[in-house]
Amino acid sequence: MDTPTRTDVARGRRAPQARTRVVVADRNAITRAGIRAILERSPGTAVVGEAATYDLATQAIEEHGPDVLVIDLDLGDDTTRGLALCEDVHERFPDTHILIIASTLSEMVLIEALRRGAIGYLVKDQVTADELTKSVRAVQEGETAFGRGVGAVVAKTLGSSKPSDDKLTERETNVVQLVAQGLSNQQIAHELFISVSTVKFHIHNASRKLHALRRAELVHHATLAGLI
Repeated sequence: MDTPTRTDVARGRRAPQARTRVVVADRNAITRAGIRAILERSPGTAVVGEAATYDLATQAIEEHGPDVLVIDLDLGDDTTRGLALCEDVHERFPDTHILIIASTLSEMVLIEALRRGAIGYLVKDQVTADELTKSVRAVQEGETAFGRGVGAVVAKTLGSSKPSDDKLTERETNVVQLVAQGLSNQQIAHELFISVSTVKFHIHNASRKLHALRRAELVHHATLAGLI
């Protein structure tokens, strides 16, 4: 399904008519060029800005208002600052969705990034060009996008949380864990042999219990709250 052109982007900015406008933040110029080359193979996708530092990443987002920020949190060997940048972008630019592309899979960084507003997490050495393109599209639409092994870490964290009086049902838990793995409603329905409307019903109930308004919030609220 085509994503409509954003109406809140000034026409004077780069590629205002692109359906998917991306800022890439990575301190390695070759990595940035590679990500740009991969993403711009897809019609309607434009990398409108690049950044090698935290400050430049913020400036690029302020200037271009991208749909997606693809970022390596370690722009200056300071993951804490990278996480703070995620939180700042999430709060100030809610229409810019965040996809982490990391050198390694760190459970602590992953969970904290989700808490700060990221909704996708890929590992550089494991992601293919096709997966990167699909992940950017998914994140733009507000879906989670997790690379190989990432969803399993999130699901493990969900399962290891302490129980609460307001527990999710077994089926709600199954659905939330599949959401955490980046599956769409249709894919979840196929996986669990239920209808798409039933998937939506379980997501609605789980979201209500976890006080989540979006799929990304459902994932990290479930991770942190332990309502399993």
